Amino acid sequence: MLFLYNWPSWLMGFFIVTATVAAALAGYALFRRIAPVDLHPEQRAMAITMVSVITTINSLLVAFSAISVWDAYNSAERTVDAEATAAGELSRDLAAFGDPVADAASGALRAYLDGVVRYEWPTMQQHASADAQAAARFDRLFDMANRIEPRSERQRVLLGEVLARVNEMAKHREQRLLTLDVAMPATLWGVVLLASVVSFLLLYTLPGTRFNIALVASWALTLGLAFFFVLAVDRPFAGEVSVKPEPLRAIVAAIDAQAQRTGPAAHRNAPPLPRSPTRLQVDDSAASTASTVSSPPSASGAASLAHASQGERDDTR
Repeated sequence: MLFLYNWPSWLMGFFIVTATVAAALAGYALFRRIAPVDLHPEQRAMAITMVSVITTINSLLVAFSAISVWDAYNSAERTVDAEATAAGELSRDLAAFGDPVADAASGALRAYLDGVVRYEWPTMQQHASADAQAAARFDRLFDMANRIEPRSERQRVLLGEVLARVNEMAKHREQRLLTLDVAMPATLWGVVLLASVVSFLLLYTLPGTRFNIALVASWALTLGLAFFFVLAVDRPFAGEVSVKPEPLRAIVAAIDAQAQRTGPAAHRNAPPLPRSPTRLQVDDSAASTASTVSSPPSASGAASLAHASQGERDDTR
């Protein structure tokens, strides 16, 4: 039945509902042809009562199945949310570390999350398996986080937080991969299908009137819709109706936005480059040359200098 999860949800639902209704009506026609039954009024009343009881029990079984698979679906969503939360906290801790190795670990985190969203998620949806490259990227992230060497008390505290977040991500990743094989037990499927068959057999004892045919078709339509819902969410990461990687994609976008913000800011806050010594020597030579090649003093200026020298000699005498 895994091939159904590769279909669009509308096609999957149409196929399941149509197949259920067609099987029920075909069984009704075959039963009326092979074993026609003409019940007495008392027997017919008893059959209708039994149909009510069995359909009620069957409805409870289907409802229990739906609740069970829905709880598993919600649990898988919470696991993905927890993994994304741990990744976001790890990204902030690495950004606050201010270390080249921490920056490399942040890049490894971004590569891992992007690989999960772009490559591992389609593999989980179509083949119910993990991606080997995503596992290798996470191992590199773990290795880079363990290479960070704290140089102060603040960095030592941050390193503890970083390692704790990496371990949380590892735990949530394992939980996410374990839910790939989560499905409704085959025993429960067997009980639900057997109860459905018994309910149809009791309906088949009714005369083949248009009303009874419509009654059989309505019950088959109801069961088909219930089966479609149970199958659609039975495997949380398979098919179109599945857990989406949007929380992890949001963390990747946040990391990219933070990189864009810190990049230009770091460029603006960078200290100005010192002037080259060669340029300084050229500037000094140009200044001395300009002073040497300056124009000679004018006549009035020479007279003023001579008058000042004569005054100094008079003061000396």
